[in-house]
Amino acid sequence: MRNLTFGFFDDSGLPRDSRVLMFYSFETDERLSRSGILHYHLGERRFMGPRHDHELQRAALEFLTAAGRLPALQ
Repeated sequence: MRNLTFGFFDDSGLPRDSRVLMFYSFETDERLSRSGILHYHLGERRFMGPRHDHELQRAALEFLTAAGRLPALQ
């Protein structure tokens, strides 16, 4: 993954105290653009919906922590 970026959909209508909806985009090693949406459930401490690459999920968790949306990872 190259040029990985994340952003928040804060006006998604979902309650911010229980869920985080965020988008991502990156470029593959073959220079193909990829993007999508991740839905993280705070209470269950997991991503909801379709399975995503572990590298993408790990980077998303680091982004959420750095943005102050999750407590620091242990």
